Amino acid sequence: PLSVTVRGEIFLAKSLFHKINLKLETPYANPRNLASGTLRRVKSSEAAQLPLDIFIYEGYFDAPAASHRQILRELELLGFKLNKNIGFFSDADDLTGIRQEHPLWQVGPIGEIEDFLKQAQARREILDYEIDGLVIKVNEIRAREILGFTGHHPRWAIAYKFEAPEGSTIIEAIQVQIGRTGRATPVARVQPVRISGSTISNVTLHNQEYINILDLAIGDRVNVSKRGDVIPAVERLVEKNQEGNSTWKMPALCSSCGSSLSRSGAHHFCFNANCPDQVRARIHFFAARDQMDIENLGPETLDVLIDRGLIKDPGDIYHFDPEVLMDLPGFGRKKIELLKKGIESSKQKPYRIVLQSLAIPEMGQKVIELLIGAGFRDIESLFKLAETANIEALTSIHGIGEKTAASIINSLKTLKLRQRIEGLKKQGLSFSEEKSLPEAQFPAIFKDMSWCITGSFVHFQPRELAAEEIKKRGGRVTSTVTGKTTHLLAGSAAGSKMENALSLGVKIIQEEEFLEFLQSPQNILDFSST
Repeated sequence: PLSVTVRGEIFLAKSLFHKINLKLETPYANPRNLASGTLRRVKSSEAAQLPLDIFIYEGYFDAPAASHRQILRELELLGFKLNKNIGFFSDADDLTGIRQEHPLWQVGPIGEIEDFLKQAQARREILDYEIDGLVIKVNEIRAREILGFTGHHPRWAIAYKFEAPEGSTIIEAIQVQIGRTGRATPVARVQPVRISGSTISNVTLHNQEYINILDLAIGDRVNVSKRGDVIPAVERLVEKNQEGNSTWKMPALCSSCGSSLSRSGAHHFCFNANCPDQVRARIHFFAARDQMDIENLGPETLDVLIDRGLIKDPGDIYHFDPEVLMDLPGFGRKKIELLKKGIESSKQKPYRIVLQSLAIPEMGQKVIELLIGAGFRDIESLFKLAETANIEALTSIHGIGEKTAASIINSLKTLKLRQRIEGLKKQGLSFSEEKSLPEAQFPAIFKDMSWCITGSFVHFQPRELAAEEIKKRGGRVTSTVTGKTTHLLAGSAAGSKMENALSLGVKIIQEEEFLEFLQSPQNILDFSST
């Protein structure tokens, strides 16, 4: 049997969108919103009623491919729908043969990429689906392995965004929003302007530095765009105001709590953890769909609870009595019971979701996965890490740098956070995670070993798969070779890490040797000896 995992993008054709939108009681601004809203529906039968389509752009097979072109060819042979507007550019490949194999592709030398990008933007309007740019990828899988990944994107691919549609408007006011971490973000309230099917009236100004660069003041006429066809942004100053207003400056005090705003890096922060706006944002984040996803506790209900002083902290969600809402408009017996059920059900969320929902700075989903993978499977182990200020234990984890490590340790020392966690633990929320049964069945043959991985591999694409095999068996994987490294797993095209390993006397293991050992773990003594 064939096993393949594919990635793609779901969309709704523009021609179909206009016909469907005319029949809706509440029209959508654009096809993207209608498609994403449809996919979020609970019942698949409802989603099936909308004629959504998909383009597949990536595939992962049991037998690793040598190139992205080979992957696309295999996907097409299997009947998956690919976008025909593909460009292939190379100064090394046989372009004639590629043109014959892919007659619909635009094929040429590297120097023709710029023209291809211009042509793609020019034909954007005549396509029956929305696009806001292109993705440029390295073709050779081996080169991708060498380039690797950052914490959130591959180094072998880059998004090229088209110039966004713009509209002209006037800044009527600038207000400061305080987020859950205390960051103060200036937001321009502008005269409503319609861009790409949406009416824009609020535009983020990011920070004081951004405002200074554009020299923005209240009353200025500016050009506003939707970057990526999604995020409103001020692109440029068109005309200065006639009232003589000077460049807007961040206020000295938080508009929510009156505390001083302090600059840290490019941004200003309110460091009062009890700031009302921070509290509100923190509670909303905790209960949101991508976090605890507490059913029937939506933003409007949360605002009612917060405004009435019933909830002042995420932990209060599990303390307050929903019955007190019975006499309020919109809260009947059925809704109260559903709210109780949603709150109680959320207590079953796994440790990693609970941890993510606490909005600890620098501890997003990716970092939490790295921490759990490195053995920090309960909150007590993280607290112990913070108490000893063991930054090296975190930086030794591939994907966590010094800045992230320091932020995590400082946050975990905070008394308010610890009190919140203790309160949630008493309410029955999970703050530990057991190893999965299959993982627990692996013998801890790599215990007390510190591994580093370099080069590209035939059987481990991406090479994080090799790291997982090591972690399953009790080993630790680091991003650099140090005096504490015990083994280097070396694939082809190994670079400076190989040299460092040789100079430090680190045991070097080749891929075939590694595979042979995984299949015959009884050879651990021969394998681990230096």
